[in-house]
Amino acid sequence: MPAHKLVFTVAILFVFMLLWWLQSRYFQRHSQTVSLPIYLFRLFLKLVLLLGAMLALAVNWGLPHATLEILGQRFLDGFVISGVLINPAHILVALLVLLFLLRLVEFSAQRLDQFLSMFSLDSGARYSLVTLSKYLSIILSVAISLSLAGVPLGKFALIASALSVGVGFGLQTMVNNFVSGIILIFERPIKVGDWIKVGSTEGYVKKISIRYTLILAFDRTEVFVPNSEIISGQVTNWMYSNSVLRLMLPFTVTHEANLQQVKSILVEVARKHPDVMQDDPSIIPPSALILDVNTNGVVVYLRVYINDCNKSFNVQTDLRAGVMEALLAAKIPVARQQQDVRLLESRLELVQPTTLS
Repeated sequence: MPAHKLVFTVAILFVFMLLWWLQSRYFQRHSQTVSLPIYLFRLFLKLVLLLGAMLALAVNWGLPHATLEILGQRFLDGFVISGVLINPAHILVALLVLLFLLRLVEFSAQRLDQFLSMFSLDSGARYSLVTLSKYLSIILSVAISLSLAGVPLGKFALIASALSVGVGFGLQTMVNNFVSGIILIFERPIKVGDWIKVGSTEGYVKKISIRYTLILAFDRTEVFVPNSEIISGQVTNWMYSNSVLRLMLPFTVTHEANLQQVKSILVEVARKHPDVMQDDPSIIPPSALILDVNTNGVVVYLRVYINDCNKSFNVQTDLRAGVMEALLAAKIPVARQQQDVRLLESRLELVQPTTLS
C-alpha cells in the first residue's frame, strides 16, 4: 500500500469528518429556526459532502481520468433510462432553485404579515391571507423547479387523472380535509386565538393549516383536529364576534335565610369586581335570581357578564370567594346536602343449640 495514498486517504477522511461536524454544530445551534428549506438544504449539504468524499477517495485510489471524464459528461449531458432523459446537472440546479424559492416564500410571508398589520385587519384575516399566499407561492415554486429539472408539466394531467380514482377511495378523507381547510381560510368561522370547543376538545386555536387545526387545550396539550370535523360538526366559538361571556354562579342557602339580603350581598360583590360589566346598555347588569328550591335549601344564582371570556375562571374564583366571605360575615348559613337515614328495627331470632347424642 503506497504511503502517500494512505496519507491522502487520512487527510480526505479528516476533512470530511471536520466539515460534517461543523455543519452538524451549526444546524444544532440554529435548531430553533428549522424550516422546510433549511431541512432540505441540510440534506443536500450532507449528500454533497458524502459524494465529494467518495469521489476524492476514488480518485486517490486510482480512478482513471477517462472514467472521471465520462462521469462528468454524464452529469452535464445526462443519460437515458427506459426512454427517459435524466440530467443530474439540471436536477441539481432545480433543487437549488427550489431551496432558494422556498426560503424566499418564508421571508415574503413574514414581510406580508408585517405589511398587513399596518391596515385595520384583525389577526385572523391577516393569517388567512398570509397562509393562502404562502401555499400558492409554494405550488408555483415547485412548478418552476420541476420545469427546470426537465419534467414536462403537461404530463401532470395524466397523473391527475390517474389520481382521481385514488381520490375517490383512499384519498377521500385527505381531500375532504384539504377542501375544508380552504373553506376555513376563506369563510373564517374560527381564527387563530379563538377559544373554541369541538366535540370533547376545548381550548385556543393555535394554527389553521390546510389539513388540520391545532388546538392548545387548557392542560397545555396540543390537539390536532381534522378540518372536516370543524366544517361538518358543531363548533362552539366564544370569541367569534366578541369576547363577552355570561356567568351563572349558584349559591345554596338554608330555607330560613333572608333571601332579599342574600340577593343584595351577591349583587354587591359582583359590582365591586373590576372585570364585571356594569353599565353597558347591551347587557344585563349583575343580578341575583332564585331559580331552584330543593330539600337542601334555596339556590340563588348570581348572573354577571364579563367583557373578556379569557378571564372567566379567575372571575368565577374571585366571585365565589367574595360571596362566601360576605355570607359568613353576615351570619347567613350556607345550606349543606341533607340525607334522611332510617334505621329499621332488626328482629333476631334465638336459635336453640342442638346437642349431639
